[in-house]
Amino acid sequence: MNNEDFYSADFTNSLPPALKNDPDMMALAQTISAQLQTTAAEVRKNIIYARIDELDEATLDVLAYDLHVDWYDYSYPIEVKRRTIRDSIQVHRRLGTKYAVEKALGAVYPGTKVEEWFEYGGDPYKFRVVIGATEAGITADRQAAVLDRVRFYKNLRSHLEAISYQIEKRTAVKVAAVHAIGQRVEVYPYLARNMESHGGFYCGGYTQYGRKLAVFPNK
Repeated sequence: MNNEDFYSADFTNSLPPALKNDPDMMALAQTISAQLQTTAAEVRKNIIYARIDELDEATLDVLAYDLHVDWYDYSYPIEVKRRTIRDSIQVHRRLGTKYAVEKALGAVYPGTKVEEWFEYGGDPYKFRVVIGATEAGITADRQAAVLDRVRFYKNLRSHLEAISYQIEKRTAVKVAAVHAIGQRVEVYPYLARNMESHGGFYCGGYTQYGRKLAVFPNK
């Protein structure tokens, strides 16, 4: 096929001159070339696990079944499904360990932590799970699913003591500062000081005398 690659092979270029004049041979070469190019284009579809981020949801569901991802939930968003399948091999290898619980639940609730009894002063062989549910949220069905999955991942000797859900509320806090500089001048009225007041007491009186004279007209 000379210098042609597998994806663009054209058998007509490889035929000797004598066969190129034969219409049947040319038709056969063209048919083979077209089929090879079609097959070559389909080869990439055989690369499945490495293309998890490109697969459609229906293919992911089939892949989860084939890989025996027992904790897979078909109702999850497609990005959660991809994370679950991607981590499934590591979870299977370490099933029954703290790592498996954190990894499997972390596909749905990123940041999930498992605290063993000696880390928080609990009773031996007990553990608790702390789940960050800020993004995914939590419902009664999901709580039940989490409990089932924890029982599936953990080892038989360990006992679940508690599951706590942490939901963070993020908000913007606006802070402002003002720098001011100035001068204050206070003006007070003049107040006389050391003033003295002097004065006296005076008293006076008088006597009045008179009489009343009534005059009537003559009748």
